[in-house]
Amino acid sequence: MKEQLINDVLLKMQEVINREQLRVLERVLLAVMYSVEVVRMETALSTELDDNQYMLDSIKLNMQKRDLSEKTIEQYMRAARMFLDVVHKNLRNVVPTDIEYYLNEFSRGRLKANSPQSVNNERQYLSSVFTWLRRCNFVTKNPVENIPKRKVPRKPIDFLQGVEVEELRAACDQDTAKGKRERAVLEFLLSTGARVGEVPDVKIADIDFVSGSLMIYGHKDREYREVYLDDAAKVHIKRYLDSRRDDSPYLFVSLKAPHLPIHECAFRDLMQGIREHAEMRRRVYPHLMRKTMASSLRQHGVSLDDIADMLGHSTTTVTKGYYAAQTQGQLRHVHKACIA
Repeated sequence: MKEQLINDVLLKMQEVINREQLRVLERVLLAVMYSVEVVRMETALSTELDDNQYMLDSIKLNMQKRDLSEKTIEQYMRAARMFLDVVHKNLRNVVPTDIEYYLNEFSRGRLKANSPQSVNNERQYLSSVFTWLRRCNFVTKNPVENIPKRKVPRKPIDFLQGVEVEELRAACDQDTAKGKRERAVLEFLLSTGARVGEVPDVKIADIDFVSGSLMIYGHKDREYREVYLDDAAKVHIKRYLDSRRDDSPYLFVSLKAPHLPIHECAFRDLMQGIREHAEMRRRVYPHLMRKTMASSLRQHGVSLDDIADMLGHSTTTVTKGYYAAQTQGQLRHVHKACIA
């Protein structure tokens, strides 16, 4: 009851004070009410009462206090709302069969069928929602834990071959400001393997052009890591910077509003533009540069541990499974060297 009262106060105050002030207020309330017994005068809230929105608001507040990104929180809230649109129950009363029923419906999709990987992603979002509900003492068990993941056929890692990289490079017109920016972005992504969401915040002052290193902030893992520019990246970034006439501190800026950094979505459009100029039929997207960089490193004998560190992965499992491709020629060479 005491925790619920504190939570109610924090919910009311989140509109008028920032996150740090919320944390201070929470500590003050916990200290002041430590020795106080709180008893509700009315009867206890019935679990049959639909207080789903209250519970979602509460766990959202707790996620914000733990500094989860807004994008992550919105994914969790979206999954919870979609689940409740299909399963009309109080979240306190949800059982594994409700989760299984919803995931089957999600698999069919309203507009088109969802892949097993998409179903697994949705399952993970729901599992996180119920984990937070348990942390906030709204439920005692996570009903998602009893639902197995769907089997997902492992696709080959998508990465660019050397000739494809050169075709993209050749498609960037070095006689125009737009083309110089395209080439600089392309080389930056290929050299650093940065996530597209990490690039807009990079500033010119972050780069040591002598060593080619810079510290980049990973919004996903909320940690800084060091990435590196190769010679091609340094040359084309300098050419791009020399062509600019603005005083923006950001490394990559919008052509229409040079004082603003390129938005995350605009990087996808930029890569699509390069693909069209190259008349390439395959998909080209920012994350493909990250996979290409990782696969190139592995094919040159770099260890998975080092590649994972460069990409900002906590383990090599994701690195090996989704980023760093190994060719059959490499495996043949290893087999010959070891067996022969």
